[in-house]
Amino acid sequence: MNLIRRAACLVLALVAFATSAMATSYLPVADRDLADAASVVALVKVVAVEPGPAGQLPTTDYIVEVDELVQGELAGGTVVVRVPGGMGADGVGLKVDGAPELNVGEQTLLFLQAGADGTYTILHLMLGAFHARTGGGGLVAEQDLDGAVRIAAAGAAKEEGVERDLGRFVGWLADRAAGVQRSADYWVRMPNAGAGREAKAYTHFATSDQIPARWFGFESGARARWKVQSSGMPGLGLDATVASVQAAIDAWNSDSTSSITYAYDGLTDANGGLAGSDSVNGFLFGDPHGTIAGSFDCKKGGALAIGGAWFWSSTGDYRGRQYHEINEADVVVNDGAECFLANNPSGAAEVFAHELGHTLGFGHASDADALMAARAHNDGRGARLSDDDRTGASVVYGDGSYKPTPSGPGPGSSQPFTVAAGETTQTQVQLSWTHSFSEVGSFRVELAGKKGTYQVLTTVAGGETGATVAGLKKNQSLTLRITALRPDGAVAGTSNTLKVRTKK
Repeated sequence: MNLIRRAACLVLALVAFATSAMATSYLPVADRDLADAASVVALVKVVAVEPGPAGQLPTTDYIVEVDELVQGELAGGTVVVRVPGGMGADGVGLKVDGAPELNVGEQTLLFLQAGADGTYTILHLMLGAFHARTGGGGLVAEQDLDGAVRIAAAGAAKEEGVERDLGRFVGWLADRAAGVQRSADYWVRMPNAGAGREAKAYTHFATSDQIPARWFGFESGARARWKVQSSGMPGLGLDATVASVQAAIDAWNSDSTSSITYAYDGLTDANGGLAGSDSVNGFLFGDPHGTIAGSFDCKKGGALAIGGAWFWSSTGDYRGRQYHEINEADVVVNDGAECFLANNPSGAAEVFAHELGHTLGFGHASDADALMAARAHNDGRGARLSDDDRTGASVVYGDGSYKPTPSGPGPGSSQPFTVAAGETTQTQVQLSWTHSFSEVGSFRVELAGKKGTYQVLTTVAGGETGATVAGLKKNQSLTLRITALRPDGAVAGTSNTLKVRTKK
């Protein structure tokens, strides 16, 4: 049997609030920072695609001709660009969600780093590759980010529905490389952005043959045992690292209709990660093998973590469907990630649980509340599966019997879930709410941020019908809502949004 490796890049959704910043697997990189970090920027044409050398991390080599050298120096007009993922000559393969995939004949703008062997790597995986595509009345430079989890940081990414005009973008970069600093004049608005995109519930990893992958043996009592690198996550500490991993494992084990059985199995000094099979399912920190090109930076962006699974090329049947069998998996956190994970155990638990979802064979879901959504929440919820995640776990690893509890008040109820403001001072607001949910474990008071994101301000017990938000500023405008959580942590419902202002 040929052993194939599949990895998913968790692209983080960084949400910036007044007092905190959050992320999950990639943080968008501003164009100026991407250019500063690249040794070479070139507009190229792909002329050939070949497997990378045997005996190494499975890679794909793209042979490219340089149409225009925008920044830096190259020894010749044709270079090899090596991207992680692909099928090696020895029959071992790797798939990295979010790693750039180029086609013969296409034109692409690449931000590159030079390798020691004379090849080049694309900076920050998918963030350093811009495909030339028709749109907006001409050619635009477009990144492929569908396989990544996004961190939406203020000023770090383009507005939704806006793209870079290829010619003007190349000109801006060339001027910048020559020392000419000028404003970015290359943005163009795309008509009907996102039109026709199909909403997705839970999804499977997309393998090269389109057959999904899953662990076998959970149904008969087998466990997939996970170890944590003994150094722990820098900035988080070993104890908090282990606790976050255990919380992530417990989240996936929690549903009775699923047979998923992950188990924490102590510490390890094994550091194979995704660079080679070492028969250890491990959490590895600092990307010691350079699997991710470029370091993570909370201010400038980058890829935060990837999760991958080895699986056999042969298939087996489960409940009438064919699957590849996963037999080993790893989660690798990038170097520099301590700026996000330090003193953030709940954020770490969410990141780790999302990556574990990839090692179970799940892709990204469009449900915004899902753990496997392509935007991380980092709002204090930690490792928590949504109804969508639980449904997927039940179908792929169980009998498919999980049924979400209705998210709103019961049929015929005349009492909606509403929140209202009470006494307001210069520094605090009193809130009260009504609802008709039959069972609530807790309520979250949430503050609206940018682009539909919410920050958790406080959490109260499920028996409460009010809360006080303190520590505010004079004449501060806030948009608030209440989210009700069931005892298992799933969302029961969300209230109306309430706009309120503190006194002057």
